[in-house]
Amino acid sequence: MVTENNEEEVYRCSECNAIVKLEDTICPVCGINLGEIIEEDTGDIVLLKIFQSEFEAQTAKAQLEEAGIVCLMSGDNEGGMAPHLSLTGGIRILVNDKDLESAIEVLKAMEMY
Repeated sequence: MVTENNEEEVYRCSECNAIVKLEDTICPVCGINLGEIIEEDTGDIVLLKIFQSEFEAQTAKAQLEEAGIVCLMSGDNEGGMAPHLSLTGGIRILVNDKDLESAIEVLKAMEMY
């Protein structure tokens, strides 16, 4: 997948944080089934929010998963070699469109939305 400025999107496994492709159904590192967020019959993947801090994004992701909402983090910092890249593009949290309203409510309760 390519963003508007031709940078490659990076998707991460919600279990082990390994880089995965959007079309992957199984994480190549930990073997978890990514199908629950990627399967076509569950709806589209939508952007929930862009965070400028990886810490904030990780915190939000943990709360969403605790609430039973499957999500993916997307951002590119060149595998940790260029953390400043996260500041320009931010860290995106993606969810299934069917979970969007619930996810917004979780973030609002945390005062993060």
